[in-house]
Amino acid sequence: MSAGKLEISTIPAVKVGMLIRRKPAEVFRAIVDPDITTRIWYTKSSGKMTPGAELLWEWEMYGVSSHISVEEVEENSRVRFTWSGYTPESRTTVEFRFVPAPGDTTYVQITETGFTGSGDEVVQYAIDSTGGFTFLVSSLKAFLEHDLALGLVGDAHPEGVTA
Repeated sequence: MSAGKLEISTIPAVKVGMLIRRKPAEVFRAIVDPDITTRIWYTKSSGKMTPGAELLWEWEMYGVSSHISVEEVEENSRVRFTWSGYTPESRTTVEFRFVPAPGDTTYVQITETGFTGSGDEVVQYAIDSTGGFTFLVSSLKAFLEHDLALGLVGDAHPEGVTA
């Protein structure tokens, strides 16, 4: 290992999950339908998540976007896509699973894999992914259970604040 650089022998997978007190169909729709998703995650989408869709998601408050290639959609159960979330030349794969749980609830599990780069870059991508998807499932829970749009994604990096 060189000074100040981390070397990684395996590429990590990020996993984030949360129980949401709504039926899987409702939680699934909130992720695949941009009319709902734009209220809690990205601010603009070029369309719904359907198999084979090529989409552009935008986070206008940050002036960033990501190209999405929807690979698989299993109604009310699973969505899998690749995106240019960190570096356009090295896409990662994201999978959402909507697992039915007792009492008409849903466990949402998000997994992201395929991080590439130097050890330090991969660690930073994994940290950013974990934080971002934690904001997403928390926002999704508040929105679906309590009809509250928390603004977590937009407030994570407010303009004019450096930390």
